[in-house]
Amino acid sequence: MRYNNILVRDFRTVKNGKVINFNIGTTAHCPGTLAVLKKYLPGEVKFTVWADAPLDTELAAMMNSRFPDVEIVYGDLEKTPSSALLKAVDNADLFLVSSGAGIAAPVLKSLEQFQARTGKPTGAYGIGCTPSVLARLDHMEFAWLRDPLSAEIARNSRCPVKGFAPDAVFDFDAADEVNAAEFMKKHRLAPGKFICCIPGQRHTPRWQFFDTPANAEKIAENLRFVEHDNAPLRKIIELAVTKYQLKVLICPEQITEIDLIRPVIFDQLPPEIQKECVPMDGFWSPDLALGVYRASRGVFGVEMHSQVMAVGSNVPGVLLRHPQFGTKSEMWKTIGLEEWLIPTELPDYCERAVQTVDRILGDPEESAQKLRRARTIIDQANQLAIGRSFC
Repeated sequence: MRYNNILVRDFRTVKNGKVINFNIGTTAHCPGTLAVLKKYLPGEVKFTVWADAPLDTELAAMMNSRFPDVEIVYGDLEKTPSSALLKAVDNADLFLVSSGAGIAAPVLKSLEQFQARTGKPTGAYGIGCTPSVLARLDHMEFAWLRDPLSAEIARNSRCPVKGFAPDAVFDFDAADEVNAAEFMKKHRLAPGKFICCIPGQRHTPRWQFFDTPANAEKIAENLRFVEHDNAPLRKIIELAVTKYQLKVLICPEQITEIDLIRPVIFDQLPPEIQKECVPMDGFWSPDLALGVYRASRGVFGVEMHSQVMAVGSNVPGVLLRHPQFGTKSEMWKTIGLEEWLIPTELPDYCERAVQTVDRILGDPEESAQKLRRARTIIDQANQLAIGRSFC
């Protein structure tokens, strides 16, 4: 093995001094990265997670349950670091950027601190890449990119080993089956008898939840497109209820989407359709969400990583993709699910979305075949990347 002690950098969403779950997809990246590496690397390889701050109670419980052998340290090497952080940095023989959108400023700072203190290798696994990220790859031992456009951009870096490795949320497996069963019982959702629909908007209004200035331009764009982007979901819900006698869970991926569930989706449905729907009024953890998604007939919406979780667990996932998705949705093409990627710019966007879900629900075996092929591509890509960079 090239590396026996790997320091994984993630968990950056902090509020009131704790890492919190603001977006279940973002939260799932670190445990997904650990899961995929543990799947293919020997059991004696040690992992430590370097977070921005202590995890809140809910996240700590999820991590302790799934990864009881993984220590989580936190802090900044330049700001009175704890002995645990110093020990983790000094003992590590690789600093690994966890799967995610790219290399955020706090992660880059930690990476530079690690390199300055130890001179040891760094790498990235299952990340996105934009031109602004490109220079950050130059001094890495390897950089595995989660979509083909990111991989193409990264070709211009001086990083010696690079290529495609799937977003690690495909391998997020910390499902809370017990609480998922309780959740479904409470809301009368029988396994295999419901779908999940997720509304979304062009820009995440982080200013509603964090102490950051509101962005008038982004607010205006959200208002301008919210009806267009989400209208297919109401048609999909009506299809699922009337043609397939399914119930529908209308749920959030990000905490700010709770405010969309009723006014944008549920309240505009006919009363007879509303009776078969469960509009969530609160947020949930990624492990609970995964447990529920696994029991559903499909996950459809104006989001990304809930569908990644679903497909990773052999459940259909359709992306209603707007331009602000960036390059990440291109991974659907790489794993053979381009038919389940519906751009909002299409002139027949709404019709295409409904037809796609109709075909998925109407032909479960065809959907299962697509999912098996996607899983094979994901597994083969992970085996290749991990074999080249870690073994």
